[in-house]
Amino acid sequence: MKAEYDIIVIGAGLSSLMFLSKMVSNKSKLSILVLEQKNSINRNQSFCVWEGPGLINIEKEFKLKAKHRWDKVLIENNRKKIKKNIHPYQYVCHDGQSTLKKLSRQLNAKVKILYASKVTRINEIDEKIQVTSSEGNFCSKYLIDSRPKIEKNEIKSDYMQQAFIGNEIEVKSNYFNKDEATIMSFSKNKTETEFIYQLPFTKKRALVETTLFSKNPDLRKLQQKHKINLKKYGNYKVLNSERGIIPMALIEASANKRIMKIGTSAGMVRASSGYSMRKIANWISDHKGKTIKKNNLLSFKYAPNPLLDFFDKIFLRVIKDYPNKSPDLFFNLFNQSNHKSLIKFLSDKPSWLDIINIIMSMPKRLMLKGLLKKK
Repeated sequence: MKAEYDIIVIGAGLSSLMFLSKMVSNKSKLSILVLEQKNSINRNQSFCVWEGPGLINIEKEFKLKAKHRWDKVLIENNRKKIKKNIHPYQYVCHDGQSTLKKLSRQLNAKVKILYASKVTRINEIDEKIQVTSSEGNFCSKYLIDSRPKIEKNEIKSDYMQQAFIGNEIEVKSNYFNKDEATIMSFSKNKTETEFIYQLPFTKKRALVETTLFSKNPDLRKLQQKHKINLKKYGNYKVLNSERGIIPMALIEASANKRIMKIGTSAGMVRASSGYSMRKIANWISDHKGKTIKKNNLLSFKYAPNPLLDFFDKIFLRVIKDYPNKSPDLFFNLFNQSNHKSLIKFLSDKPSWLDIINIIMSMPKRLMLKGLLKKK
């Protein structure tokens, strides 16, 4: 295997593979090496997005196949329920492992993916990047880094974390409404924002997650709560498991003309929700048709939406300082807003009319507290 490439990419995750699937189709002559520290693509995590008018069709654009889609969503808080038919929009789930495998297959022989290769050092020497890894030393003109490491000076808001533990389960009787996704079913918790997330794939099979928005989540305690939550389903069989911690913050990644961050460390995770697939797709679409050339790497750097960041900054402050009130924030937002405006807002593609609708739907006093309280 050769030691010098046009581009080296660290990490074979969602942002890298979605980006490369377009990069390769635009400029197949580029030599690209991906260094992935895991032994293979084996990611048991779901990627969910809103789909519909005005939004990029991720299935079509990236040649993927969704696992399931829902026309109805449910929000619960203190025994109050909101059920919404979100037509012409849908809530769509993509299986993590099959999604990454499909994206990697699209690269074929155009991109070399080297598994079990942990990067230990990066140096810039004579206008080139030298990368030292457990599988050897490599050199490139440009480096794209998708590792989730975030420096303190890159965080531009309060810092929260979304922790989740989930299982895809199968029960013996027809328990689930396969046409309705439970986005948030809040649990009583005075110090953290806690809720159950339920995605039914059939009447007998569903993904059930216990999720926590916290300054310092404890996965061991969350696992205990999740086991208790699963008891209501009676006898069940575990088909798949997933868990993780996602940063919830506004992030402005550092970059230079040869090194660029993408993914979590570049701010491609929506700070107020933890969703990333839509933000990644929007970023790629903004650069559709472009290819990396000499001295243009910085033009690909992720640029956030200042207005959405403003709202997310307030959301984060409320979630952090008033966790017992944050369920009211989300409940009111889903209850009082137009679902089309809300979905476009959550998908980073709102119009000014959508923004006005969202502002009018927010609990004003609570949001004002989040706005005025000092960090």
